[in-house]
Amino acid sequence: MTKRLTLEEKLDKSNARLDDIKSSEEYKLIQQLKKGGYDSNAILSIAKASKRHNPNDDKPYEIASDHYKFIAFGDTHIGNRMYDGKIMSTLAKVAKDENVDGILCTGDIADGWYQNRPAAIFEQDAIGFDNQLEKAVKEFEKLADINKPIYYITGNHEYNTYVRGAGVEFGGIFKLRLDKEGIENYYIGNAEGDIKLETGARIKLLHPDGGTAYALSYKPQKIIESLQGSDNRLPNVALIGHFHKSEYLHYMGVDTLQTGTLCGQTKFMRGKGIPAHKGFWVIDLYSNKNGSIAKIIPEFYSFK
Repeated sequence: MTKRLTLEEKLDKSNARLDDIKSSEEYKLIQQLKKGGYDSNAILSIAKASKRHNPNDDKPYEIASDHYKFIAFGDTHIGNRMYDGKIMSTLAKVAKDENVDGILCTGDIADGWYQNRPAAIFEQDAIGFDNQLEKAVKEFEKLADINKPIYYITGNHEYNTYVRGAGVEFGGIFKLRLDKEGIENYYIGNAEGDIKLETGARIKLLHPDGGTAYALSYKPQKIIESLQGSDNRLPNVALIGHFHKSEYLHYMGVDTLQTGTLCGQTKFMRGKGIPAHKGFWVIDLYSNKNGSIAKIIPEFYSFK
């Protein structure tokens, strides 16, 4: 019978230095995960889901239609006490009543936790990655009965805290959990992602970083201007999260919408004098055969 070698024996046999392995950050992280109750399969799943997602390496998700009716929302900040779950319930009802073709979310699904703002933890009712993940899954389960695909990106609150702070990407693991619940969903990138209609019309989801501006339309205009430098062709529709504002403007040929928020004004926002525009959009989009927009009907559902 062949003797099964221990890890230490295998390393010794391959002339690897066990002390060097054990002192590595990767080894320490794996041991911490095991102490936290994660088995080998769970660790592999986390590693797979945490792989850096570069939306520029991906082809746009394609929709086989020239007419696309969808709901657009963002900045739920699930885990923050100011997250309004009643709006998500209303969103689900409207999506079903309007018979939308899809649901698009522009990031900051979870509230995260900024270590440089430790007091923010007192504004949360779900603390830490696991708790916020489970609450987010529970809230998105409200959309399950609609039986329509959900497309989403992640934002700075997931990336700047969980990816930079712990090396774990929320979006990938969130997708695995929604898959497990049988919900059709597509994680299309951090900060940006594209959806394309069969005519070639393109919808871009964006979640920039940085602070809000005094003038409502200033940041969206600068964002659209910057896109022209990085892409030979501007998107037909740009959905912008992060600023917690609701706005529609047609600028440089792009139908541009700020997607609002499902989170009320936090103490941080109040201290900065930043209002929160609570609500979501229902957008009816018609595309010409050449990929241009023939007609767009945006309706904002507003909440106090």
